[in-house]
Amino acid sequence: MNADTRAAIASKGISIWLNAEFDVLMKRIRRRHDRPLLKTDDPAATLRRLMQERYPCYALADLTVQSRDVPHDKIVDEIVSMLAGHLGAPVAPDRGDCAP
Repeated sequence: MNADTRAAIASKGISIWLNAEFDVLMKRIRRRHDRPLLKTDDPAATLRRLMQERYPCYALADLTVQSRDVPHDKIVDEIVSMLAGHLGAPVAPDRGDCAP
């Protein structure tokens, strides 16, 4: 959220927003209790407010990947593919569980 942090990232890297819908986030936070900002009387309302405040800023990221309930490897593959496209690099074929 900090403009100076965003500028530092932009000058030395590529920003990626893992964009998640409200329902996905609520499902995740119900499994964990280590989110201090959501320790409120109404975590859902707090989350909606935070999303409304933060998502416009997050949308400034160089790349956006839709985070959802799929295996983490699938999201990682999407990120690698998007990064390769962003950098103009070829995407390596999926090698499954094969070692390099």
